[in-house]
Amino acid sequence: MQQSNVQASLRLGAFFMGALAAASSAAAFQVLPKVSDVDRKISTMGRNPVLDYLGHWFVGSAIPIMKSPVHESITLAAIGCNASLGSESECVTLEAVREHRILLYGVRWPDDPPFQLNAKSPPRIKGCDTGVTLRSTSQPLCWWGLFSDAGAQAKKKAYIKNPAFGPGDYMLYRSHYGDLQFMHAMGTYDGESAGDTVSRMRMWAEFLWGIASGTTSTGAYIRELGNSPLAAYFPGDITATNLFATGIVEVRKDLDKVAMGAFLHMVQDSFSNAHAERGQETGASCGATGFGKPGQIQRFRSYAKQSSTSHDEADTPKALGLHTMQISPSAVDVSRTFLKLWQEKKSWTDASVFFDCVFEPKDRTIEADAGPYEATRKAAAQTDPSRQ
Repeated sequence: MQQSNVQASLRLGAFFMGALAAASSAAAFQVLPKVSDVDRKISTMGRNPVLDYLGHWFVGSAIPIMKSPVHESITLAAIGCNASLGSESECVTLEAVREHRILLYGVRWPDDPPFQLNAKSPPRIKGCDTGVTLRSTSQPLCWWGLFSDAGAQAKKKAYIKNPAFGPGDYMLYRSHYGDLQFMHAMGTYDGESAGDTVSRMRMWAEFLWGIASGTTSTGAYIRELGNSPLAAYFPGDITATNLFATGIVEVRKDLDKVAMGAFLHMVQDSFSNAHAERGQETGASCGATGFGKPGQIQRFRSYAKQSSTSHDEADTPKALGLHTMQISPSAVDVSRTFLKLWQEKKSWTDASVFFDCVFEPKDRTIEADAGPYEATRKAAAQTDPSRQ
């Protein structure tokens, strides 16, 4: 018995070390997972307390070594941190995180949306408990297994000019590898036109601004909100509360902040070269708004054929530092402007003028691709018959 326990521990240790080595494969500017007291308490009541205890160590200790809180750095710098250009990571202090934890939860949400597992057809992955809301900090072993499965399936479908996942699939699959990649300012598949990507982003932005400004109901079904394009993505019985706070009761009274965080996430990702290629800023203003116009969108990227290692090199504190020291308006500047518009309670009609300027594509017909972040030809040929 003692030997089998040792072997089991070794297997778990091997898993977490392997996951640590691959942890940088998650898309988007990097975010820092946090294990809350609620997550710890829930996991002790689930069916996998030992596995999830080790998993909490993984997301609380191992991932932060590999991943830095770039989204948090941008957001806190935009709020008003006094760090110098290129040192935005200094904004991430325990005090600042505590003060703005709900907004930062929203900033993190697109990378780690909470959702329920299918109890009738549970995942065949060790460590999954259908009675516990799935997110990286509540069921880390299950989360990593599903994330890895989504990536593997998406690679096999990469040559098909359609999103790999859609309504009916888990949110984790859709947000990272499927039809909701516009949440990260990316095309949902290789070949999607820039015009289509921007239209999807604008649809999402309008919805988020409505929640953030209190003009859109958080308790009505999304399919009944009068936004037909958005309804196609959420055709079932799901509300904004379900979408943003399934199993996360502590944020439900502040869904305005959560929505604004998710809005900022998309804005910030659009300044990552692995997500979108922007031209040089010209010094022009966004019409009568008086706000500076960032570099124009040249092309959106799509994730399926990208090398995760190459992708992540564009999403690090070093990349952010180079960006803010050389680019103006930067991701921080644009985030600050949207926060100002939100705090001034501007309507979407007003905010959309700046949004349209920030995300204006040079050519609406140009197609999304992996860009210089594409995996090696040999690796791509394994999932794309047309390349063999």
